[in-house]
Parts: sequence; C-alpha cells; structure tokens
Amino acid sequence: MNQDLSMLAAVFTKSLNLGPEWTVENVEFKEVKDAKDEFHIYIVRTTGYTVQCPTCGKEVGVYDTREREWRHLDIWQFKTVIHCQVPRSDCPEHGPHTIDVPWSSDNAAHFTALFEALVLTMAMAGLTVRGISKIVGEHDTRLWRILRASVDAAREDADYSDVTAIGVDETARRRGHNYLTSFVDVPHKRVLFVTEGRDSSTLGSFVQDLKEHAGSPKKIATITCDMSPAFAAGARIYLPNASRIIDHFHVIQLFTRQLDFVRMSERKESEEKLECLKKSRYIWLKNVSNLTEKQLRRKESLYKLHLKTMRACMMKEEMQSIYECRNRTEAETRLAKLTSWMMHSRLEPMKKVARTIRRNQEEILAYFDHQYTNAILEGLNSIIQSAKRMARGYRNLEYFKTIIYLNLGKLTFGTLKSSATH
Repeated sequence: MNQDLSMLAAVFTKSLNLGPEWTVENVEFKEVKDAKDEFHIYIVRTTGYTVQCPTCGKEVGVYDTREREWRHLDIWQFKTVIHCQVPRSDCPEHGPHTIDVPWSSDNAAHFTALFEALVLTMAMAGLTVRGISKIVGEHDTRLWRILRASVDAAREDADYSDVTAIGVDETARRRGHNYLTSFVDVPHKRVLFVTEGRDSSTLGSFVQDLKEHAGSPKKIATITCDMSPAFAAGARIYLPNASRIIDHFHVIQLFTRQLDFVRMSERKESEEKLECLKKSRYIWLKNVSNLTEKQLRRKESLYKLHLKTMRACMMKEEMQSIYECRNRTEAETRLAKLTSWMMHSRLEPMKKVARTIRRNQEEILAYFDHQYTNAILEGLNSIIQSAKRMARGYRNLEYFKTIIYLNLGKLTFGTLKSSATH
C-alpha cells in the first residue's frame, strides 16, 4: 500500500473505531458513469487475534471467513462501501458462527450502524423515505427495512410499566375508510400502540401489547376517548378499573358539526338568508379568538339578525365556556341549563346534540375529576396526517405504523446511542 493509501487507511481505521484486531488492508476509488463515484474499503481480521464465540463468548480460533459488504456513510460525497472477510468462530461447543463486527448494524444486514443512524435521523426530522432514498442513493424498500427493524427492536425494549392514563383516538389511513386506532400515554405524551380498526377488539389488542411491555391493565385509571360505543364497550371489558373521560375536543366537534347543519338548512329558507349567510361558514365554526377583525365585525352584525345559526353558535360557545368552570358541580349545573335550552330551541340538530350529551353526561363531567384531555392525541394526529400528506398516503399499513412509532413513540434507538462512540 503506497503512502497516500496508508493515510486513508489510518483515517478510516479511526472513523470506524477499529481496534488492533482489525486492519484496513486496502482502499480503492472507483469512478462510476452516471452515478456517484465510490470509495471501497477492504478490512481483514489481523493475524494472531482470536475471536469470540457469539453464543458463549469464549475466546476461540477462526474456522473460516466469508465475504460481506456494507453501505457506509458517504465520505467526501463519495458513496462508501465496506468489504470484509468476516471470520466464523471455531467453537468446539457451538460450532462455527459469524462473529460481530464493530461497524455493523443489528437491524440492517447490508448497512453500517452509522448509515442506519443517518437514515433514522433523517426520517425523524420529517423527510419522506422517498426523499431520503434520493439523497443517499438507496432504494426506498431497503430503507423501509432499516426503519421497520429499528422500530421493532426499540419497541421490544420499551417499558410501559408506568402507564396509568391513556388516550384513544382513530385516524383515517385513507379518506373515508381504513382506520388506525392510536393509544397514547397521556402524561408522557407518547404513542404506545397502533392497530388497524376502531372497534372494541382494538382495546383487547392494546392490552395484550401493554402486558408484553411490562404494563398492567389494572393500573390504567383513566381512558380518554370519543363517544364511540365500541370504545366504551372495549373499556368495560379490557380496562375494568379505568374511568372513561369523553374528550372535550370531540364534544365541541359534535356541536360544531350540528351547528353547520343548522347553517346549511337556514340558507335554504329564503334568498335573503342565502345572501346573508353566504361565505360565513368559518365565522361560526372557528373559535372567537381565531377570527380576524373583519370576521369579528361581520359576526357581530349577523348576531343582530336573530338567526337560527346564531342561536346554535351561542350554544356551542356556552359548551366551550363550561369547560372553564372551576369544578364539576358548577359545570353540571350549567350543562343541565344548556341541554334544557337546546331541547326547547326547536333546532332539531341541536336537540340531537342535547340528547347525546345527556346520555354521556357522566363521562363528559369526568373531565373535571381528572383534567385529562386528548389534546396531545389530537396534536399527534395532526403530525400523522402531515406525514401522510408528505408521502401522499401509505399504501402499506406497516409503513404507516412505522412512521407513527418512529416520530411519536419516544423510543430509544440503540443505533443512535452506539453511533455516538464511532
């Protein structure tokens, strides 16, 4: 090896954190037509060093070697590939086994740990896998294998023994169908489990996964969810000690949906009302604090017309203010007055809301006992939907789940920890 190659070999030996038992035997530069030029690093086991049996850890001799290669981080913008004649241990008890090498990834057979860490970091930073594929010059299917294996390994080590309060919500994998249900550790703001569907059996799947991660369903004291009868039934079966809290986001969403029905119906009553309510949808649906000055002025002018839509909006705003009550007793009194007003309002959509509120009153008021909401879960859902839009949807369900766990599971990745030592 000439002097220049010897210097490169020394650089690579240092960057790969190689001990004296490994030797960079050669470094080769290859020009590639219509693609990145490449560095090829050739590593061998230094003569005279024993190896460890991967099974029992005993120092043994070398049985034979087998050629393998790994994609490494680009060096000086050149694609870098490591080649090694990897020894197999000659263990008299366990037979020949391929030994571990310091640069390899546990989760990706054809990539180094540092390359895996780069892919994980880029994915966690919000890049799509397709985008990462273009940057690193690897097929996205191979990158998905890295991400899935890394997430699976991190989830296997996850500890859910401290989980006592969960939030449950579903998100559409595709428009109108294919739902995924997410289970979130509310105090710690992390996704615990994601599964397909939105029926009571999803609670059973969650409990099974919880047990596999040292968690206990008996320790779950609260479950925050929407008004779905399926979730309620699942909670009674699988989480018998949990108090159910109907999240206030879904309560307000119910009011907002029926308010819009009132607006659309009123528009059809006359040409005058059609003109009056034209382009007013978001004035009624948005919170007052989110309205522009122009929208506020128009809303005030519409209030003076005593519209049905205005009354429905006042009911929604009263429900929002109930959540600011200091205690459950005050909230219960005001909620009773609100539902009575709605039932006598002659607005059928709002009467429908009142009946739903009365059926679920205990679970709605439970918010004042525990002060837990699904706000964190709704925030996570917005991140999930953003990731889905960036990737134009995930046809593969496992890919979608992988991205959710990767970005929202607060997992500890061994690759990221170990790469700091390289």
